[in-house]
Amino acid sequence: MKKKLLSTALLAVLTLSTLAGCGAGSTKNSASSGQTKTAESSATASPKTTAAPRIKIRVAYMPNLGSASSLVTAINKGYCNEEGIDVETVKFEKGPEEIAAMGSGNIDIAQIGHGAHVLAAKGQARIFNIDQTSNGDELLANKDKGIKSVEDLKGKTIATSLGTSSEIILNLALKSKGMTQKDVKVVQMDPSAAVTAMVTGNVDAAAIWSPSTIVVKEKMGDKVISLASNNDYRDQAVFPGSWVCTNDYYKNNQDKLVRFTQAILKAQHYRKEHISEVAGWLAKLIGQDPATLAKSTGEGDWLTDDFIYGMAKDGTLKKWYENQQKLFIDSGALDKAVNVDNYFSPDIITKAYEANKK
Repeated sequence: MKKKLLSTALLAVLTLSTLAGCGAGSTKNSASSGQTKTAESSATASPKTTAAPRIKIRVAYMPNLGSASSLVTAINKGYCNEEGIDVETVKFEKGPEEIAAMGSGNIDIAQIGHGAHVLAAKGQARIFNIDQTSNGDELLANKDKGIKSVEDLKGKTIATSLGTSSEIILNLALKSKGMTQKDVKVVQMDPSAAVTAMVTGNVDAAAIWSPSTIVVKEKMGDKVISLASNNDYRDQAVFPGSWVCTNDYYKNNQDKLVRFTQAILKAQHYRKEHISEVAGWLAKLIGQDPATLAKSTGEGDWLTDDFIYGMAKDGTLKKWYENQQKLFIDSGALDKAVNVDNYFSPDIITKAYEANKK
């Protein structure tokens, strides 16, 4: 993609430690089942010679290429270190949980998927950079349950993570056939649980994202059918993943955001032509099978720094977020359109890109 904030007790278990740099590091499981803390060791690249002091930023990500590819690239290529940034990464399963953690002060910055952007439109987060656009969401169904088309889902049990991009795909697929969630039984599940439920036959279908979609297809083989994906709705909107922070953090930490975005823009430039290498880095970070993650390199349109800067300058990014709102309104997630300027500004992108080009 999730609609409920993390409880105070859940967030309290995140004991955040100061990091020494921005290189590859070890992974520690927190007491929270949905979050993993990663301590980053110093990268081999030397910090940029600058009078500015080193800064620490706590960054939330989800364990897939769509969410973590630019971050893991910035870590492994030493771009954060070049900008004098010490990064602490914390793994989450859902964008809304990341935003809740930012609101509670446990996280500074997060990378969210399409579905969680509705919380930005509602004033809970501020978008300061786009990361990529997603191709990774799919609505999969078990053919042994008599499902060959979207119409066959009527009365069936469907697993999805509510409030995420995958729920949006489910809603769009149902709407295309004159149906809504009232015509099916939707069960809230994290992607890992949805994979198990699909494979064991405990649900009839699942709206999830890569690499969970890949695991389902590998385990179920000819028994699974893909009913819908992001690509089926490209004529309506793109499905962006974005970098966000709270409104207060945006107001009070402009320098940190620019420096972090400088590192991410460098990473985005490198990622475009080296996504297979990036997949290997991420597999190591999250403990995923490298072969499985390598199959998900097509789950995103890997935007470059030059492309992002151009879209920020000519207003294309703002239009993308405006079109995104229409999907939220159609699904009932957002009551009415709001001014995108309230939660997105291209200023950080512009400043960071131009600083990198000096």
